[in-house]
Amino acid sequence: MSGHGTIIIISVFLPPRKELLRSDIETLLALGDSVTLFGDLNSKSTQWRCNYTNANGRIMIDLAKDLHFDVTAPPIHTYFPDNVRYRPDILDIALMREVALNVRWIETLQSLNSDHRSVLLRVGPPDGKQPPKNKIIMSWRKVSLLLEETDTPILNNIPDNIEMTEEIDYAMGALINHIATVVENSSREVTAVDSR
Repeated sequence: MSGHGTIIIISVFLPPRKELLRSDIETLLALGDSVTLFGDLNSKSTQWRCNYTNANGRIMIDLAKDLHFDVTAPPIHTYFPDNVRYRPDILDIALMREVALNVRWIETLQSLNSDHRSVLLRVGPPDGKQPPKNKIIMSWRKVSLLLEETDTPILNNIPDNIEMTEEIDYAMGALINHIATVVENSSREVTAVDSR
């Protein structure tokens, strides 16, 4: 993303019965100026739509205030237990600090056969606009006409009788350079909205 420095993205996991330690979060957030921790932290809170708030969730709420990071969660469950006595819940969250990008979408992917769903986090520019995407417009008619021209300085330097490996390599390089030049001279870059 242009206009943004390096973003450190870290995949994280905290086992279910382990306590969330402030020192662990501080260490990970200290890895860069803009940091995203993303994964299963087993830190549940009704603030990010979990069924209930557990001890780690309460710790996470306090850490978010103290260490100045945002907690983002998907809108639906990320965990679907095999045991019917347990309810689906949200275990995967993103902690984002000093990331000047907006979360465009966070969704649970249903494509894997696991009780834990994969989660996709899409981010974009902070102003809500998508960066302009450029595309190449090619004049294939011009490519065709230029490739028909064989009287060019590059092609004229290819020997008529090629006998040595070096001559083959030179001829191939000359032909590749000629084609690359033709393509470059027959194309132009425009923003995606301008297709003229």
